Amino acid sequence: MNLLDLLSLSFEALTERKVRAILTILMVVIGATLITGLVGLTSGMNEYVLKQFSALGANVIVVQPTRTRGGATPFQITEQTTMLFRSITGVKDAIPYIQQTGTVTVGSASKSTFIIGVDQQKLPLIFPTISLVKGEFMPPQDSVNVILGNTIAYPPGDPAPFADYNQALTIKYSIREGQKVTMSTRTFRVGGILAYMGTSGMFIPVDRMVMLSLPAANALFRKSGYYDGIFVVAIDQGQVDAITNEIRSITSGNIEIYSAKSIIQTIENIMGSIQLIMGSIAAVSLIVASVGIFTALYTSVMERTREIGVLKALGFKKWMIIGIFINEAVLIGMIGGVVGDLAGMGLAYVLQSLLGGLGLRTSMGGVGMGPGGGMGMQGSVTPVFTPEMLIFVWGFCAALSILAGIYPAWRASKLDPVVALRKE
Repeated sequence: MNLLDLLSLSFEALTERKVRAILTILMVVIGATLITGLVGLTSGMNEYVLKQFSALGANVIVVQPTRTRGGATPFQITEQTTMLFRSITGVKDAIPYIQQTGTVTVGSASKSTFIIGVDQQKLPLIFPTISLVKGEFMPPQDSVNVILGNTIAYPPGDPAPFADYNQALTIKYSIREGQKVTMSTRTFRVGGILAYMGTSGMFIPVDRMVMLSLPAANALFRKSGYYDGIFVVAIDQGQVDAITNEIRSITSGNIEIYSAKSIIQTIENIMGSIQLIMGSIAAVSLIVASVGIFTALYTSVMERTREIGVLKALGFKKWMIIGIFINEAVLIGMIGGVVGDLAGMGLAYVLQSLLGGLGLRTSMGGVGMGPGGGMGMQGSVTPVFTPEMLIFVWGFCAALSILAGIYPAWRASKLDPVVALRKE
């Protein structure tokens, strides 16, 4: 009698009690499905969020003035502030920006979007992967041209572009002065279109931005020489922390500072905790399933007492009896684990669709695109499943099943064949 024969006997025992076996396997499937689905979805969220910040250089620090509840800013960022930041040891450049939300119109079509005034020729310092599919980055003093983010120019799903290279584009911005609201309007030429960067979901929506020169933004938004923030570019990533501390010292803490490095570390910690919590909750259901396996196998031992006596009378040794019941547990765990992995992948995509259908929105402070800082935008999260994670879930199911089956298997091996044969 070899292991293959014992496995065959175990499989036959399960098929003889189909309903019980199916219900027991279903308990494992539910637990494995929850673990796979929830961990896969949170892994996708983690990858998505990190991708949003990967466009921002790891050596870039974003500085913004803090705002009081009334919208006032105790610390104003001016050209003098920019020059002061450039003088800090380890700083490669300091690039001020002005940003607001406004309406852009091309022909009869219009949409609300994010508008940022910045030195376009320094954008590669801030976003190392940025590139153009049409046109070129404009000189710092240009007052005629704008650069469009890819999804502004070419909205996903639309057969025709919203705006294309060389077209005229009008920007409208509402300005409140006391109780009076006036409209600042100006027409520009589309001088370039960015390649898709995949950062239209959170924090810095490059794909959904309209970029113009700093002087043009200053005039359009009537900023009177004040900036909404500064991108401080360090010579290398290792100097980010020292520069951050120096900036805090200079500004007496009246500013908000963000860096890709610190944000990514925070997000990884948060998402890791979420994954652990989600996985632990789902693992509880597998532990409950292991109780079900224990109950099913223990009941099976009681029902098959006479059969066990016959097997022992035929010369089956204790390890063979144990093997039969352990194999049953292993089969339950392996089948449940495989089906659970597949069902969990489906569950993650169902949850993704439901969250998308409910209009799941994400909000981050960050560069603060939009008045008051911060923004909420529709995100697209794709579940992530790695072979290691799927194998782990499958192995975890099998291991719990084995643990659940040890006592019933031992109990079966200890039965006295004479007593067992007498049992009706």
